Formats: sequence, structure tokens, C-alpha cells
Amino acid sequence: MKRFSLVLAIAAATAAGSAHAATYVVQARALDFDAALSAQVEALGGQVVARHPGIGVAIVESDTGFPARARRVRALQSVTEDRVLEFGLPRTGPTVDLTETAANPPNSGDDDFFFDLQWGHDAIDAPEAWERTGERGAGVRVAVLDSGIDCDHPDLAPNLNLALSASFVDGEALCDLPAGFNHGTHVAGTVAAADNAYGTIGVAPEAEIVAVKVLSAYTGSGSFASIIGGIVHAADVDADLVNMSLGVQGGLPVTPDTHTLVGAVLRAVTYARQNGTTLIASAGNDGIDFDTATDGFGNKLIAFPGGLHGVIGVSATAPEGWALSPMTDLDLLSHYSSFGKVVVNFAAPGGDWDYPGNEVCLIAGQLRPCWVFDYMFSTSNNGWGWASGTSMAAPHVTGVAALIIGANGGSMSPSAVLSALTHGADDKGAAGLDAQYGRGRVNADKSL
Repeated sequence: MKRFSLVLAIAAATAAGSAHAATYVVQARALDFDAALSAQVEALGGQVVARHPGIGVAIVESDTGFPARARRVRALQSVTEDRVLEFGLPRTGPTVDLTETAANPPNSGDDDFFFDLQWGHDAIDAPEAWERTGERGAGVRVAVLDSGIDCDHPDLAPNLNLALSASFVDGEALCDLPAGFNHGTHVAGTVAAADNAYGTIGVAPEAEIVAVKVLSAYTGSGSFASIIGGIVHAADVDADLVNMSLGVQGGLPVTPDTHTLVGAVLRAVTYARQNGTTLIASAGNDGIDFDTATDGFGNKLIAFPGGLHGVIGVSATAPEGWALSPMTDLDLLSHYSSFGKVVVNFAAPGGDWDYPGNEVCLIAGQLRPCWVFDYMFSTSNNGWGWASGTSMAAPHVTGVAALIIGANGGSMSPSAVLSALTHGADDKGAAGLDAQYGRGRVNADKSL
């Protein structure tokens, strides 16, 4: 099976190993959650395990009777049991170990020996932007909210700010990863793998990476609480950009509980934007039309977090048979990509596996079935590898945004970043805003 895609599913959260029965996302009526309010929560038998004063949210562990007791506190707006977002560890394409093998891919001649596998850079005109402007993203800080990162990877370590990086996954250190493919490492490399005569090159190869672990690299789970904490942390460390290559499998049904939890995340999104942080996320990999989608119970489905107000959502594009014909159309909408005007702001390279043949191709020293080269190539744990999904599309947009911010002195408001991306995008699909490509496929050269 050729398929690779990141998927997330909804499940009830449990506080494994804790004396408390549940974890709650608690919202104050005001955008503040001070020590006095925390003391009231503690007096009701709740243990405050995280507090975000700037958005009026706390994460509380307690027993199942806590929500009823918390209604006594007039300053509290809501107490909602957290939900865990579980993503199935995806199938990936072949991986490549750390052994070196012998203009635009696939014939650039670049000394980063795997750059010729990165057709996505050609699709968004990144080399043209580098050549014309000299801009590489220096001075721009990008927070990658994902499943951790290979902290020693030779393509990532030069740009990784380990001191500002953090894990919001209980029991897992930031750099604690299983062997093999790592989603966060792949995403980070697309944004900002160093141009260091080794391996691959990110779209913004001089941007700074702050890795924020919000999903377990082992179990594939991360809660609303971890995502809230990750967004707030990114804003507090002055990240210019947040990349969230996350998407709920089948869409997130809007029920009373999920509506409240999403509201807490929106507080974090608003806080980040007010602090000058632009948020970018994947649209999802289920081919859902979020303009009209509902679940089997009549609940509206939303893309989470890509469809949230204030977040730039990204659909995926790909060629079909690029290794056989590098001049082929690179902008076909990937067959799995979710879409809808309510979620898609832009399209970007995400890869696909639709090419029907099984003949073998040779590019950059890699002899593989030709369809493999239609995937996205980037860094992975202890090496590099291919992957495909809207998760791979979002970091292309984040990389272009980093180039834009760098070219504008290293600081821009989220609305200004969105405007520049829109101005430079190549209109695809129906003229103007459309459900598949949004305002178009991003173009680095035209945006600078």
C-alpha cells in the first residue's frame, strides 16, 4: 500500500497513573487565571497541573465530581473533561540512513546531496527566491508543534534552539523518540533544514526552530490541553510562526463538549496572534468538504486545528510521475486532501501516491519505484525519508512565511503575513478563492 497520511481520532482522556479520575480544561470568565482562583480550585479538590494566566485557562486533575463542585465558583466559565487526540502512526516511504551518496531539483547540482529529491521547492519557487533576494529566513523563529524532534540531526541541530524548546507530553522528553520515522522531525526539516552541504535544505534554511512536543512520539496521542500549552508557550518565547501539522481523522464533530474545548484553544490562538505569532496548520487527509460536512448525528464537522478562526489552513498538492518527467504539473490537488473555503487558505506541496506504475527510477543516487518520488522528502529520525500528507504541505507554507518575515525585518503581524502570502500565491483551480486551493498555491519568489 502506497498510502502515507497523518490521522487523528478523538478519544476520552484518562489520567493514567494518576490518583485523579480525569483531567479537565477549566476556563475562567475573565482572560486571567490568577493564584487566588487557583486556590479556590484546589480547595474544591482539584490539582492545578498547568495554568495559563494570559488566556484564563488552567488544566486541572480531579475526580469525576469536580465539575459539579466547580459550579460554586462564579469566576469559572466552564469545566470540561479533556480529550486525547490520537493519530495513527502513518506508513512512510523508504528511509535513507546517514551515509552520503554520490538550480531546481532534480538537476540542481547542489552540494546538499538529497536536495534533488525535494521537488516541492521547485513547485513554490524557493530557489528563485533565494537567488533573487538572498533571503533565507535568518532572524525568524518557528515553533513546530508536533511529536518532538531528532535533536542531534545534522540537518536540524544547527537551527534548533534547544533552550526554548519544550515537551507538553507527560513522561516524554522532547528528544525522546522511537527508532525510525518521526513526524515532527520530517516537518521541521521541510521548514528549516540547514543549507550545510549535507542532506536536505529547508524552505527557510536559516530560520530558527523551536520544537514543541504536543503529541507522543510513541503512542500517537496529544490532548487539547497539550495543544493549548504548546501554542501559549510558542507565543511566550516570541515565535514568529507556529506550524501545526495536525488533523482530526474524519473531522471534529462540534458537540457541546468539543465546542467548549475548541473555545479554549481559540483563546490560545488569539493570545498568540496578539503577540505577533502567525499560526499555520494542515487541512486534513480525509478528502472532506468542510463547507458542508456533518457527522452521522447531524453535528457539523470542522477541521481542527486548521479550520479555526485565526489559523491559516493548507491543502496538499502533488505531481503524478515526477521522477519520469520533472516538468510535469506539480500542482494537482492530492487525492486525499480535505478542502473547503472554511479551512483552506492556501495549497502547497504535500505529495501523493496516485502514480499507477511500478517501474524503477534513479534520482540523487536513490533507486526506488518511481511513485515514491512523488512523496515529500525530508529529515527523519537518524536519517531522511519520504512522507505524504497535508502535514507535509503546511511546513512549505510556514517556510515561505519565514522568508517573508525575514525579508521584512524579522517582525510582521499575522495579518501582514497573510496578505503577503495571498499577494504572492499562484491562483489555481477556479479563479479567486476556491475550496481546493484557497487563494492559490504559495509562491516564495512572488511573495518577497
